[in-house]
Amino acid sequence: MSAFKRSFSKESKILLLGGAGYIGSHLSQQLKNQGFSRITIASRSISESEGLRINIEEPSSIEKIKQGRFDFIINLTGQVSRPIDSCLIQNTIGIQNLVAACYSGSTLIQLSSVGVYGSGEYADETSVCNPETPYSTLKRVAETLIYRGLPAHQRLIVRLSNIYGSSQPKGIFAYLKKSALSDKLLEFNNDGSLVRFFLHVEDLAHGLISLLKNYEFIEDETVNLVGKDRFSVLDLIALFEEKFKVTYQKELEPIRPYDNMMSISDQNFRKLTNFEEKYSLITYITDLVNYAH
Repeated sequence: MSAFKRSFSKESKILLLGGAGYIGSHLSQQLKNQGFSRITIASRSISESEGLRINIEEPSSIEKIKQGRFDFIINLTGQVSRPIDSCLIQNTIGIQNLVAACYSGSTLIQLSSVGVYGSGEYADETSVCNPETPYSTLKRVAETLIYRGLPAHQRLIVRLSNIYGSSQPKGIFAYLKKSALSDKLLEFNNDGSLVRFFLHVEDLAHGLISLLKNYEFIEDETVNLVGKDRFSVLDLIALFEEKFKVTYQKELEPIRPYDNMMSISDQNFRKLTNFEEKYSLITYITDLVNYAH
């Protein structure tokens, strides 16, 4: 245990950057449910009465964060992949501004992506990163800027797998559901062998809080947080066809997918927290069917 690391406790002063978004709203609620009361929500669209109006792309926001003297800054921004220029600015200039905004007592928790590992058979936190898409490459750039800009006791990178949940308006599940209820052709830009690991947003919030409660005992600067539900695109199509009792018209491109890792370990996280998911993807899809009918 590092003597320099802060403890993440109910007395900690916490800033949730992007806290009004999809992941942030669930994380904020779970923190409040567990008795954390010193939480500040920050967003570029929030009103000043609700929190801090901050855009990390703007240098003027640096002073607002500095003045807050937060114990923990959890960065939930930079999750977008389109347009790519917005993703670029958030994960470069935005990260540089954020690093500059951290005072000596702040710890920055950066949510990243397991996509930074690229393709292969197996990855853990010690694996060499080889991102293959613009989004994953920019997430890796953000990590590097944080590694170089902050000392080890002031930073933690949490690499996430794909997140899903009941209120998610976009993504592959929304696409498959919409197509199941219409005659729309399914189109994918790969051969269907793309593999992803899925974690429910409520499980993510619970798991992240459990991890941070053990922050002072984390020995590494990077931790994977990966869902146990592993599906390829073809697996998901077959599952939706079974549950919705439809047969899709499909158009798959005969090319290999990118950032396609077959197995990703998050044993460091699970050993530290004894975490187990409460939600399953099959149950979620079954509920989608029931709600649709």
